[in-house]
Amino acid sequence: MEMDPPPARGRRYEWETARRRLRQESLERYWDPNQHQPDHEAVRAGEYYAYNRIWDTEEIIESIRGDLRWPLDVFGMVIARDVLDIDRKRNIIFARPRSNPQTITEEHPYLELTGPSCAVVTSGDPGKIEIVLKVKGATEPDDRDLSLLVLPLKNRMYCEYDRYYTSKHSTMELTFWHIDNSVEATIGARLIGGSSWPHGLQGVMVARISDMEDAEVSLLAFGGGKLHVVADDGMIKLTRRVVSVEHRDGELQVSIAARCENDEQVISVRDDIVFTPKKNGRTSGVLNVGACKIQLTVAWSLFN
Repeated sequence: MEMDPPPARGRRYEWETARRRLRQESLERYWDPNQHQPDHEAVRAGEYYAYNRIWDTEEIIESIRGDLRWPLDVFGMVIARDVLDIDRKRNIIFARPRSNPQTITEEHPYLELTGPSCAVVTSGDPGKIEIVLKVKGATEPDDRDLSLLVLPLKNRMYCEYDRYYTSKHSTMELTFWHIDNSVEATIGARLIGGSSWPHGLQGVMVARISDMEDAEVSLLAFGGGKLHVVADDGMIKLTRRVVSVEHRDGELQVSIAARCENDEQVISVRDDIVFTPKKNGRTSGVLNVGACKIQLTVAWSLFN
């Protein structure tokens, strides 16, 4: 009879399994709000109220040990696997190749998350988060493991989850929030009119939901008078685009705050749009940034 592996050996097996899976897979769950939207309500409406989802995820390298020293050039992947992971597609939360690591410091140890790329569903089988992070060395043989973890998600309703996880070389703080009976909002942004983008304008665009005002998702940070427009029609590349919103009584608020100081003028602007969630379809609104206008389109769905 095959014996269960010791705890340490079992964890190592999970780490290596996760690492191989991250290397082998090539697909990512992703949905463009400008593409045709399937009728999710007709397909799986009977299962809708059985699901809850994660609102946001935050990962901090709380401490390091051994021979690691700040600052750290971090690369690797963090992905989520959930009850909908039947097609082996990755739901990426963080991804950096060795050629483009993120530098983190003791003063700012936050990983710059770009996902999840779609809502993480935690009903039934709660799923898990797989973490494979390394520190870039002078050469590839000098790279060091920073965090190798496979973390089961807990199936809880409308609460904050905040835990510390210790591995050989680091302690990581992982925070996320569960939302019961939620819908998925995929946000698109497009520069549609007004004058040219002001030189030197710096600011952020964030998303919040009602009843969780302290938790916000950064959709875009801009500075240096540049906005990352990726298409001729003015589409803006957002850092993150997907959030979850409670369907029955929730609201999605998207805000932009910006400031510009130069020899000619001082500009300080803020604008907000509040969206009421739907089971499917799209809603739009316009953010005013001085003389410029950004059109937001939110595509709603039960899940991907």
